[in-house]
Amino acid sequence: MKIVQNLQTYKLARKTKKRALVLGVGNILLKDDGLGVRTAEFFERSYSFGSDVSCLDGGTAGAGLLTLFSEFSHIIIIDALSSDSPPGAIYTFSGEDLKKKGPRLKASAHSIGVKDLLDLAAFEGSRPAVSIIGIVPSEISPGFTLSDPVREKLPEAARAISKELKRFGFKTAKRKEKDA
Repeated sequence: MKIVQNLQTYKLARKTKKRALVLGVGNILLKDDGLGVRTAEFFERSYSFGSDVSCLDGGTAGAGLLTLFSEFSHIIIIDALSSDSPPGAIYTFSGEDLKKKGPRLKASAHSIGVKDLLDLAAFEGSRPAVSIIGIVPSEISPGFTLSDPVREKLPEAARAISKELKRFGFKTAKRKEKDA
């Protein structure tokens, strides 16, 4: 019983430390399906932030990302969003909104959906504050580059990430052009 108590104390101590994760997900081999990963990379190049913020390429790891939910107090997930809106449209909503209203984030052929991931994390007792930035893709076909409508929206999406981090209490600043 003492081991269980120590483990619970350890988990509680780790959760009380405020840390944020910018998590880009999607398949970079399928053009705009990789927009989450490419947006996180763009944000990391274009903004400065403290050591309490990490950026990660979650790729198509699906349930393999579950352990991250116990490591971070705040997570921003960037992914392709299935919508009738024009390509490049950007939407920001909370993990709770996703559970309640069900905006549909595209799931890769190799992973579970973001909503399923949030449900699994909650089932395991991990409940970080989650924001989702969904971007409407233009083209999901073999290729390594983003479509023009999505690539043009990268600066706006990076600003949305910065805004969410600031809302969570983290510091970010746009880098000067020569620094980026």
